[in-house]
Amino acid sequence: MSAVHNPTSYQVIPEVDPQLQSITGKDLVLAWARDIETKEPRYIGELRKNQTGQKCGCECYSCNLPLEAVNAGKTEFHIRPHFRHPDGAPKGECLVLAARAAALEMLLKEGELFLPHRRQSKKVEGLSGEYYEAWVDAPREPIRIAEYKIEDRVNALLTLEDGRLLKVCLVGSVEASDEESEYLEITPMIRLIVDDPSIAAMSPEELRKRITLIIDDGRWCSHWSDDDLAAQALADAEQKAEDALDWLNIPEGISNELKRETLLHLKAKEILEQEKQIQLPPLAVSSKRELPMGQVIEKKRSRAEQLVQLAEVRLEQHLGEIKPDVLASTIAVGDWPADTLSIEITVTNTIDEERLERIRQKGIPTLEIDVSRMGGKVTLEEFKNLIVHEVAAKRWLYHPWLETEKRNLDSLVEQEAVIALEKQQRQAEKDRRERELMQLPLTELADRYLKAVETYGNLRVQSEAPDSDKIALARSLGQVYEYAKIFGKRGYSEAQDDFLFGDRGNILDRIMSIKQDKCIGYKLNTAWQVINAILQEKQSFAMWQWHSLYLIAIKVYNPTLNAEQTEKYRKWRDRVEASLTEGKLEYRRGERYDRLLCLLFPEMAERINKPLPGGAHQNSVEAPYVGRNSDPYWVEATWKTGKTNWHPEFVSRRKDARWGQIIEMGNNFRTDQHEAQDAVEECSSYFSFHPDMILIAWSEANLIEQNKMLYGTDLATWERKNPDVARKWFGE
Repeated sequence: MSAVHNPTSYQVIPEVDPQLQSITGKDLVLAWARDIETKEPRYIGELRKNQTGQKCGCECYSCNLPLEAVNAGKTEFHIRPHFRHPDGAPKGECLVLAARAAALEMLLKEGELFLPHRRQSKKVEGLSGEYYEAWVDAPREPIRIAEYKIEDRVNALLTLEDGRLLKVCLVGSVEASDEESEYLEITPMIRLIVDDPSIAAMSPEELRKRITLIIDDGRWCSHWSDDDLAAQALADAEQKAEDALDWLNIPEGISNELKRETLLHLKAKEILEQEKQIQLPPLAVSSKRELPMGQVIEKKRSRAEQLVQLAEVRLEQHLGEIKPDVLASTIAVGDWPADTLSIEITVTNTIDEERLERIRQKGIPTLEIDVSRMGGKVTLEEFKNLIVHEVAAKRWLYHPWLETEKRNLDSLVEQEAVIALEKQQRQAEKDRRERELMQLPLTELADRYLKAVETYGNLRVQSEAPDSDKIALARSLGQVYEYAKIFGKRGYSEAQDDFLFGDRGNILDRIMSIKQDKCIGYKLNTAWQVINAILQEKQSFAMWQWHSLYLIAIKVYNPTLNAEQTEKYRKWRDRVEASLTEGKLEYRRGERYDRLLCLLFPEMAERINKPLPGGAHQNSVEAPYVGRNSDPYWVEATWKTGKTNWHPEFVSRRKDARWGQIIEMGNNFRTDQHEAQDAVEECSSYFSFHPDMILIAWSEANLIEQNKMLYGTDLATWERKNPDVARKWFGE
């Protein structure tokens, strides 16, 4: 294969069948061979049906054995078309060598290609002992091949259009690591790494794409411009050393280290004299104390970094026992006053403790700029930026502000520590008391809770006077909340509701007034006066629903009543009983507080647990509602005015009697001008239904408007999402 070939004589490969191009191939196959007669490359996709088997007239690039064409010329097949050896199994070595040969043939026949860039580097040793290295690149270069000579299966000598010669060698990655070559002194040479056997199975189009990548990854052994590149790299490396203030020519008798340090000091003074400014790093001081139980008290003060102007700059001026590298005067700006500033430039020697102590004794703000932190190498521009603008290499060796502020912060931290320790002690006492209360029998906790409510109720009445003790009132309320919180932790969360004890006319004040036959929480004198206040209340479900409790209390505790008062009590009792028997809601009590009231007033428990006339305790079709709900279904709601207009579908599908009672209660709440959310909570508590059900009912009954973009629920939607509950309400 020593003949010289011209690229223009290459036989054009017919267009490859699209089906062949789309095949990825799970197994490695041989798609390229060499024509036995012409020695030209042959791709399996260019063969016709009459060239199948040994009729293909092709041989292996590697072993030179004749090959058989499998499925040649077919457009439909189970096994993709390929060449195979006589024994029917291609060998790995043949695939790799065939891949290189195919790649080389395709590269040469293309005639045009881009050579990869060529890099040369040189380094020189600087004054500091550091090395400076420079790299110079010859860019990627487009070339055209005029002629080529294939020397063997993987080597070719190219003659370019401009007359230059280039040796191309296709090798494996291991071989490519060897940079020596017999052609280094004769002809420029590039090695292309090809050790992927799958290339042997690629179509011409795929192979062309791969060739571009192979060339880009090529490794130069030698290049036409190597001498020029090396010379330029050396010049650049020398320039880097000069720019780094790392001179190469030093007079005899002066050490490189001393010369470099002196040079940097001079440059620093020169820069500060020219720029007349410097960026000062921030000042920061803190004081910290750790207290028992892990609490940490920490105080911090700081001055932000600041660019200050310099009035004068002096080099190595003696200040008694110290001689700063640079001494300057700053002009006041921001938090930084006008002051003398001492600057130490550290190159190799660090500031020892003895020198630091002398600096502290002088009391002059002293700044260190540590050039060594930049690795010993720095350009002139970098050095200027380091001296003037950067703060990373700067630190305060001493500043009187730090000492003053540290003393102030230590004092503040100590004061807060005393307060925090006292607070911890109070909390510890509170926790101890809570543990004791948690161990109390529920009956004793109930007695303490009621006594605290009674005390608060009486103080609340007294607080209406201008000279009342507001502190005592607050402490009393705190006592109620303390016991209520314990009740909550022990399963009676409703004990924390302000409704039970907060305002005048609450449930507990009234029941205790009846029980003790005296007035509690009112500016009244007798239990009857409290009962009469109950009877005078304007009709409101929110208040009337608890009347059955007061009637039970009167029955159980038998407060002092005269004949006339007893008669009023009986009429009241009959009126309530008749309303309940008829199924009306005005006096029907919610069950939220029944369990707690049975504990607080055990004498009333039997009657509280007895079903009211006209019905029994209802069982919820959903989980009982407890407390204010913070779920995202709560939305702003607007009560409508005018008559309730029930939707026909809503009326026809209503089954459970409570559905209508929910609507009736909602209408009453609206008439009483309750807030919508409060009304939903009250109704939810009364019927032990999830607030969703209340919102749906009132919305469907046209009592309330909701933002359905947020809430997203109507009756039909709710039924789809809650089929089991819906069946209990409406049937199948």
